[in-house]
Amino acid sequence: MTAETLLVILLIGAIAGWLAGQIVQGTGFGLVADIALGIIGAFIGTWLLPQLGLRLGTGIVAAIIAATIGAVLLLAILSFFGRGGGGYFRRGGGGGGGGRFHLTPPTFPIFVISLVLAVLALLVHYVGLRIPIITAANVFAVLAIAYVVLLAGVLFRGI
Repeated sequence: MTAETLLVILLIGAIAGWLAGQIVQGTGFGLVADIALGIIGAFIGTWLLPQLGLRLGTGIVAAIIAATIGAVLLLAILSFFGRGGGGYFRRGGGGGGGGRFHLTPPTFPIFVISLVLAVLALLVHYVGLRIPIITAANVFAVLAIAYVVLLAGVLFRGI
């Protein structure tokens, strides 16, 4: 995967996250977290829709639509669990701090683990550093794992 491909995936995910945040109003995640979840939603949408037999076509518009669908699903699931099972798409009101999902800073070990994974993957890709576990073929997977570890540390308190 080239750097340009990765940049396109991140851009599509960012647009999808913003759109999903507009569709699922009242989730309380905020713009930055909606964009981060949109990037993960892009992977979900591009995997899930073909599994369901739905083909949207090719091109950037189809990719944004698929990513937005994945991001909406992810936001709905996270908002459901973030409110103690009290329904999703609920706006404001209700207990639990007005129905808002509160992000927390990751613990120091989670931050260090994600940072080390990301730096090692980037060194393998750009510098050609040889690490037995991280190969040129799985650099993107290692970066995705680093991102998911950091996201889990932000979304779930105490991790």
